[in-house]
Formats: sequence, C-alpha cells, structure tokens
Amino acid sequence: MQYTPGSQSRQASVLVGMIACLCLSIVIRSDAAETTAPPHKGDWVPIYLAPEEPIASVGGTETQARPVWRDPIIKKGKLNNPLVEVTPFVFRGQFYLLENWQKHWELDESKDGARFEKDEIRIRRMDASHLGDLERGEMVSVPLIGHGLGMALVWQDEVYVFAGNWGKKQKWRIKEISMIHSADLKTWSDPVTILRANENEHFFNVSVCRADDRFVMLVESNDPAWPAFTFKYFESDNLTDWRQIPDAIYGKEKYVGGPALYYYGDTFYTLYLQSLGRGYYETRVTRSRDLVHWQDAPTERPFVTFNPENKVHALRPADIREKNASDAELCAYQGKTVIYYTGGDQHVAGDLQWALYDGEPQALLEHFFEEPSLYTPNAAQLNYQHNQLGAFVHFGLASFTGGNFMQAPDPSVFAPDELDAKQWVLAAKSFGAKHIVLTAKHHSGFCLWPTKTTDYSVKSAPWRDGKGDVVRELADAAQKHGIQLGLYLSGGDKHFACTSTPDPMGKRRLVGDRNAYFPVFMEQLRELLTGYGELATVWFDGAYDPFGWDVKSQEGDPLGTAYGDAICFMVRDLQPRAAVFGGTRTDMRWSGSEQGWAPYPIWNVIKRGEGPALWAPPYIQGWVGAEANVHTRSNWFWTPDSDGSLKTVEQLMKIYYGSIGRGANLLVNMTPDNRGLIPDLEVARLKAFGKKLEACYSQPLAATKSKNRWREGDTLELSLGQKQRVNHVVVEEDIRLGQRVGAYEIEALVDGRWKSLGQGQSIGRKRIQQFDAIEATKIRLRVTRTAPLPKIKNLATYWIEDAR
Repeated sequence: MQYTPGSQSRQASVLVGMIACLCLSIVIRSDAAETTAPPHKGDWVPIYLAPEEPIASVGGTETQARPVWRDPIIKKGKLNNPLVEVTPFVFRGQFYLLENWQKHWELDESKDGARFEKDEIRIRRMDASHLGDLERGEMVSVPLIGHGLGMALVWQDEVYVFAGNWGKKQKWRIKEISMIHSADLKTWSDPVTILRANENEHFFNVSVCRADDRFVMLVESNDPAWPAFTFKYFESDNLTDWRQIPDAIYGKEKYVGGPALYYYGDTFYTLYLQSLGRGYYETRVTRSRDLVHWQDAPTERPFVTFNPENKVHALRPADIREKNASDAELCAYQGKTVIYYTGGDQHVAGDLQWALYDGEPQALLEHFFEEPSLYTPNAAQLNYQHNQLGAFVHFGLASFTGGNFMQAPDPSVFAPDELDAKQWVLAAKSFGAKHIVLTAKHHSGFCLWPTKTTDYSVKSAPWRDGKGDVVRELADAAQKHGIQLGLYLSGGDKHFACTSTPDPMGKRRLVGDRNAYFPVFMEQLRELLTGYGELATVWFDGAYDPFGWDVKSQEGDPLGTAYGDAICFMVRDLQPRAAVFGGTRTDMRWSGSEQGWAPYPIWNVIKRGEGPALWAPPYIQGWVGAEANVHTRSNWFWTPDSDGSLKTVEQLMKIYYGSIGRGANLLVNMTPDNRGLIPDLEVARLKAFGKKLEACYSQPLAATKSKNRWREGDTLELSLGQKQRVNHVVVEEDIRLGQRVGAYEIEALVDGRWKSLGQGQSIGRKRIQQFDAIEATKIRLRVTRTAPLPKIKNLATYWIEDAR
C-alpha cells in the first residue's frame, strides 16, 4: 500500500495550516492607551504571537515558562434587563434576587431620576435551572417604595433588607438608611431608620454581613472630608443600633463605589468599583482583617471587567459600547458561586449580567490574592486528573498478527466481524473508568478511521466492506454511555517508514523523512480532532516518535521541537479541553512504568531542568500531572492463548494503590481480540476489579471536607462516634488551587491518646494511606509542611478486609 495520490500536493496546504498553528491568535494587555480605547491596563488588543518565543531552533534554547494567574469566573451572559443593583440570596433552599427597580426605565425617552419616589425594592424568586432568565422567575413582593440602592441579608430564618430612603426632594441624595425584615418574604415589618448621614454628607450603596459575633455594615458616602466616594464601616449587635468603627474607612485616596461586603474565615472582602478614567469602570476586590488596613488584589486581576465589544442595553443609544462592570454581588448556591453585575456605560440604565464560579465564595475571593508563583492545572488537566482512572484500548493490525506492533502487515488481515464498541465501553465502566483511550493509529501506521491521507486504513480492510470506522463506533458508544473519549495517535509510522530509534531518551535518532511525513501526520491529527466530538485527552506515545524533543538526525544534530510544538498547539487550538499526554508541550507525563506504578512522592509541578528525570522535556516548567499505564496481559495487544497471563484482582488492587493511591492517573489496558470483542474472562476480571474498588471505597466510616485553608500544624479531625477498626485513610487536596501540602501525618485517638499511623509528603489529587488495623474513636490529619493556605477537599477513613 502507498499513500494516496495527491497526498504530496496536500502537504503544501497542510504546511500552511501548520504555520498558522504556530502563530496562535491570542489577546494581551497593553499599557499604551489610544485616545479611542478604554484607558487602563486591561485594554484588549488582539495580536498574533508565537506561543513562546523562540519555539525552538537547532541548538537553540527555550524561554522559561511562567506561572499564569487564571480568572476563574465564567461569564454566562446578559439578562436583557436595565437593572443595576441586585442582591442574590438563598432563603429556605430557594434562590432569590433583590432588585432595585427604577421607575423611569418604564417611561419613553426616560430621564435618570424621573418618578424616583415610585422606585421599588423588589423580591423575585428565580427558577433554579435558569438563573440567567428573569422571565422564568416569579415576583414575590415589593417591600419598599421610594427607596433604592438596597441589599438583602439572611439571618436566623429571616430576610433583612437595607436600603436608602430617597426622601421627597431629589434622587441620589440619601440621608437615611432604612431596614425591614420578613420571615416569609410577603409580610414585612415597618421600615426603621437605622442610620443618618452627617449634615454635609449623603449616602449611596449599603452592604451588610455577619462577622463572628457582630454585624458589619458598609455605607458608600460622599463625606467631603475625602474625595468622592469613600466607604465607612459600622458595627451592630442587633441590626438596629449601629456605631461607626474608628478609622475604618476605605477609599480615602481614590474613587470607589458600588460596594459589596463579605466575611469568610477571619477576613473581610469588599468588592468595589474602580474608575479607570474617561468613563470606564471595573469591579475589583480588597480585603482586611480589621477594616482599617486593606490589601488590594493586584490591579491586573479585576473581579469583573467590561467587554468593549459588547453593545449596551436598548435604553441607551445603539452605537454605545460597554464601558462598565459594576455593582457585583454574589452568593453560594449548590456548591457554586453565583455572581450578578451590571454592564452598560454608567448612564441612565444598567445592563444586568451574570457569571459563575465552580466553588464556594471564600475560595473565589482568596483566589484573587494567590501567590503568583504557585502553579495550578488548566481546565484540561483538571478534568483529566479528576477522572483519575481510565481504560486503554489497544486494537489494530497487531490484534491479528500475534501482537507484533512493529510491522506493517497488509490491511486484509483486519476482519473483526463481531466488533462491539458498546461492549468495550461497558467493560471500561464496570471497573470505574471515566475515560477510554483508543489506539486510533499505533506504530504500524494503520488507521482505524477512514483517513483521507492514506489507503493504509480501514478503507482497505474487508471489515464492513471497507466502509467501517472504529473510532466513530467507539465515539458514539462512549457518548451514549457517558464516558469521555481519548485518542492515541502514534508519531512513529512503520508504513510511512518514519520513526525514531528505540534508544534511551536523549540518544534517539531519526529514521526516515519527517519533513515529508509531518504534513501527513498533521492532517491525520486534524481529522481526529475535528471529527469525533470533544476529547478528554490526546495521547502521544514517546516510543518511536520522530517528533520527540530529544530526537537528533542520523549525524547527531538536534532537530528542535518546532514540529512537536505545532502538534501540541493544534490540539490546544481544536480541542482546548483535551489534556495532551506526552509530546513536546505536555499536560500529562508518563510515570515511568508500564506495570502501573508511580514513584512516591508525586509532585505535579515540574521545575525547569527536572523533566528528563520525570519523563518530560527539560525545558518544561509548570503543572504536569503523572499517569501510569498497565497492560493486563503479557502484551499490549491480544494474542491467542494469553488469558492465563491476565492480572488478578489482587494484582490490580496493588497497582491501584501504587498509582492512584499516590496521586497519579492510571490507564488500565483492554485487549479486544480478532473478533473485535474483549474476551469473556477479561471482561469478568475487570468487572471483579470494579466491584472490589466499590466494596472498599463506597462507604467510608467517616468523611469530612475542610471549609477553610490551613497553616502548618493545623489539623482536620474525623469522629468515628465509637471505637472502630480502621486501616485506610484517603486524603485529597483541592488541586484547583495547586498542590500545596509538602508533608503530613495521620494520627488516631486510641484510648484517649493520639497515636501516629503514618506520615507522607505529597497528597495532590489523592493519597491513600494504608496502615495496620487499629481501633480508634477519632482520626486526624496534621499538615506539617505546606505552601500558603492549603485546601483539603476530602478526608475519609475506612476499614477494608483483605487490604494487604
């Protein structure tokens, strides 16, 4: 078989695509502001850059990767409403919005302040499944009229509303703050004036929170002692009688507005509006423990900022673009943080929008003050490491030729007449796999999909009369049965005669013409990335790879990483949620074992120069997770009479502890035979492995989550209620925040005294600590060495029979 006629002519077009791939379209922030552009360092200027300069050159060097702070807030869109100030809150399990409705919005050619005496404070119950759709909500009550700039606080099964009383003269001249409360959101108390402005002062926004044994109120003021505007802080024991906190003032030296106040742990957080000049505004965050001394988040980390490409609400002229992101407020709901804020241009009307953060408000607010040197996983890495356990499917021509994958036999041998991808998927799910990775092309070069690049594929096989597509059948089965898909694509290709030598890393030599092969490979990759839905991973084998970072010419000259980088960049461009395993720009690295173990401790952050010792390129620096893989038979591919070599459940459990139990991912291989079916004994073995895992870890004796982040020496306890036997503890860090724990100790309370059960270093995604059985009433985790403020996602303890 030969590559199809015309493939060489396609190389030119593919090379053009490769060059485009090398110059990714990204956005950067520019300090130079044009007179027509938003005047702040967050100006969005589209440009084209090489992803890292230089990418590579023969004998050249790589620039050092730097940790990047990522904004964790996901904007969900507009609500098509002119609202400005809203407060989200949860009351008796229901999600509500307090809305500050300005009556002038209902008038044609509305003017700001018209009919202010009719302005309303409204309460709306939202549809929990449509938090971005006001129309699906239900208006519950209008507890105040002639008031504005209000907010809501839930306390002891009642809702308290605080709002400015417009009075009778002029809007935006608040002299009094009113408070009402209700136990059912329909019947409200009479308004009580709780605070009055000084003689030369007016109030604006107000925000109240609970802090330990007191309430704290923030009031936006135009007190002439300072530039407008400033925030004053007051405290109360009963929500009615308030006293000003001495020296607690924020914004003495700059414009601030649109505040919201929160308290988590031992820290106050204030969201505030920052003026950027020339009518542009964004919301930022500051924090304090005493309300006197404040720490602002870095200016390059706005809490929410505007998008100058957005049109504003229909109450404003059509040619105006968004210049504002203000009045942000948030609340926790169903494990997430829901945020509402307004866009627009700070004139006449707002433009209500909403956003989400996948986590609790405290973690979100703390994220804006993270140490910049701490690496965290990207979304693709986080998804893949969250999955932990996956299935590997080795299937191809080698399944018909005795398992020899370093030859390129005729496609006519490929005849899996009973192939059933559903069976593969269900076998994977039976042992708990969250993703399934297929060898779409192994080293032979035979493609399991009908690629346009070569006839050396299923098109030339008798299976399905040359019209079959193994990748499509597996993709459809995976989607139907709820398991993520990954694809393995070998760089080495025996049929094209382009590979690398099997020498150790650092000594490999190129075999064949990779300049001719590269565009063919890129087109094969593009077909897989664009033809089979979303992928969880794209898996590049380091063995026989002609594009590896260390591959040299036959004369010993370094070939550089430009081709390898282009491969990885194409994945990130076309499948941004897919973790790249292997390659020159890897997201996940090999653990070093095809027997399923990973050396402990496992650190997800690689420092520059450490890569080769960890099976990664030497220039890589940053977050790179580890993955082990294991063949369950004596060979990666099925061979006749190999059932006797299948690993036992006990062996698989040992492998699980030596990989996932140390914080790595694990790929467990499955071997469809020459019928296209996984043999019955293998299916049963994998299912028994899954049942063993379920029996061990489905019912902990006790489990808890850490609500606050710790310091060295802090502990987290599990109460067993009564004396019980234990022999396993499972600990997980919240790796969204990075890997922080450097050392820990597990202890048990035995007869009133704490006894050490074991110590360790890394935790990361998951650490399973095994120890001799002991009877205890409590288990605790002590963090003995850590980067700042680790977050423990889960701590659980178990009694497992036949654990060792």
